[in-house]
Amino acid sequence: MRIILGSLLIAACELQPAPRQAPAPTAPVTDNAPKPAPGDAGPTPHVPADAAPVSNDCENIGVHVAQVLIDSAKDASLKANYEQARTKVVLATAEACTSQKWSDEARGCYLDAKVEADVRACEKKFPAPGK
Repeated sequence: MRIILGSLLIAACELQPAPRQAPAPTAPVTDNAPKPAPGDAGPTPHVPADAAPVSNDCENIGVHVAQVLIDSAKDASLKANYEQARTKVVLATAEACTSQKWSDEARGCYLDAKVEADVRACEKKFPAPGK
């Protein structure tokens, strides 16, 4: 998992943010627009049909890990890179969790992560098999 997630994080850091475009004219913004519930993890990434099957629990862990990385990003460009790589992080995490049959303790560690350092601590505490 450390190698997979680490590779994705390195790749995400190398991504370039999309060029800024002029905003399209929109209707006036009102405060009546629905707001996400506290703790809402944002959009659920689309999992490609040809992706390896993953368990629902592991997919939820992947979504949580991706959101923790995004929320923990200290600058706007890193945050944008993580947002761009969200689906890859979710998939890699969910596939590793499913194929490596993470223990309940490992799953709990990742689900309890609040910041990127917590995710890194889980990677060290529960290294991928053969590492």
